[in-house]
Formats: sequence, C-alpha cells, structure tokens
Amino acid sequence: MKKKLFICIVYIAPMLFLHGAYANEGLDTDFAILKINKEIKSLNKKILSLKDEIDLIKENQRINSSKITELLQMFELNLSNNKKEETSTVQNQVDNLNTLYSDGKNQFALGNYEQAILLLINFEEASAESSSVKDLKLWLARAYSANKEYLKSKDEFLEFQSNNKSHTKYPDSMFELSRVLIKLNEVNEAKLLLLDMINKYPRNSLINKANQLLLDL
Repeated sequence: MKKKLFICIVYIAPMLFLHGAYANEGLDTDFAILKINKEIKSLNKKILSLKDEIDLIKENQRINSSKITELLQMFELNLSNNKKEETSTVQNQVDNLNTLYSDGKNQFALGNYEQAILLLINFEEASAESSSVKDLKLWLARAYSANKEYLKSKDEFLEFQSNNKSHTKYPDSMFELSRVLIKLNEVNEAKLLLLDMINKYPRNSLINKANQLLLDL
C-alpha cells in the first residue's frame, strides 16, 4: 500500500510542478498583455493629443493665412486709392491750368487785356510743359499789342516765331508783328516782314490785308 502511494506521488508531483509552472506562465502573459494594453492606451492618448495640437496648428495657419490675405487686400486697396487720388489731383491741376488758359483767351476776346495778360502769365508760370504753351506766346503778344504795350508784344511775337516756324498761325503772326513794328516806328522792318510773308504764304487768309498794309507804308 505504501509502495503504491509512493509511486503515485512520484508520478503526480511532476505534473503538479508543471501545472504550477504553466499557471505562473499564464499569469506572466496576462500581466504582459495588460501592460501592453496600458501602453497602447497611453500612446493613443498621446496620439490624440498630438492630433489636437496639429488641428490647432492648422487652424492657426488658416487664420494667419486669412489675415495675410486681408492685409494684402487692404494694401492693394490703399495703393489703388492712392493712385486714384494722385490721378485725381493731377487731373485737377491740369483742369485748373486749362481753365487759366481758356479764361485768359476769353478775357482777351472781351477786351479785358490786362486781365488776359495776368491769366496767361499765371498759366505760363504754372505749366511750362503744357501742350498749349506753343499758342501761349502768340496770345500774350496779341494781348500786349491790344493793351498798347508794343515792346513786350514784339518780344512775345519774336519768341513765338523762333520756336514755332511750322505752326499754322506762323504767317498770321508775321502780319500781326508787322503792325506792332509800325507802332514802334520800325517801318522798314515791317515792310521786309510783310514782303517775306507775301512771298512765302500767298494763299494765307490775311494776304490781302498784308498787301494793302504794304501799299499804305
């Protein structure tokens, strides 16, 4: 009986040992799995946190991009407004200058020669680059002549002629200057000028008057 009991113990003991070992191994595996799951959860939290940070960065970038776009639009709008203001200012200056010139000629036509001279001189001083300056000297010469300021008229006629030989009013200025020269008792110069006009511009609308004035001298 004892012998049989001993044999059972001999066979059962290793089995109990192996069962305990397997049990311990099972516990270690479960612990490892729990640990891994815990780390996975921790990593998931970090991933979610990073995702939130990335979303926040993207949102900030979107906002900054929108702000930059708005600033650029404001900058372009300011540039456009400044250009419009500059253009408007330049146009106003041109309009004012043209008004001076027109008013000067109008005052001449009305017989207000001193006022005409003042306006034309103001125009000349304000805009030496104006396209109307070519005519300006002619109108100044006429205004001075009408105001009986013959020396000034002569100077303006000569300046006009020296710079505008191809001007359509050049032959007219020759006739008008000859009359100024007569007023200054420069009769010979007036005759030569009239002869030059008649020879060079025989079809001019003032040619008959030029011939008659020459005969009268």
